[in-house]
Amino acid sequence: MLDSWVGYTGGEAAAPTYRTVCRGDGHTEALKLQFDPGVLSYAALLQAFVDDPHVPTHCRENAQYQTAIWAQNEEQAEVARRVVAHSGKSIPVLPRSEWHDAEEYHQHFIKADDEDD
Repeated sequence: MLDSWVGYTGGEAAAPTYRTVCRGDGHTEALKLQFDPGVLSYAALLQAFVDDPHVPTHCRENAQYQTAIWAQNEEQAEVARRVVAHSGKSIPVLPRSEWHDAEEYHQHFIKADDEDD
């Protein structure tokens, strides 16, 4: 993995914040990953995601916590639909939506927690 960002996607608010997302502005808390397809294919990355037993696959009424894949283009959407179908799980593959970085205190929160140990 080259990099990752925590943010919000899928909603209508022009400038979502953690507070507006919690209040139900329609955005989902999301993770954006930058990876090298020469090292790890998109299909392999998605396979690891759908195989993770901690990833909930049921749809939630609250968009803030839904599990979904936001494909960046039609090629990614086709790969995602194929991986999800093969897994037998029900994870929606959605079209790209505007991305908003979360507040700085949300970025790399796992690294920050690890540093406290």
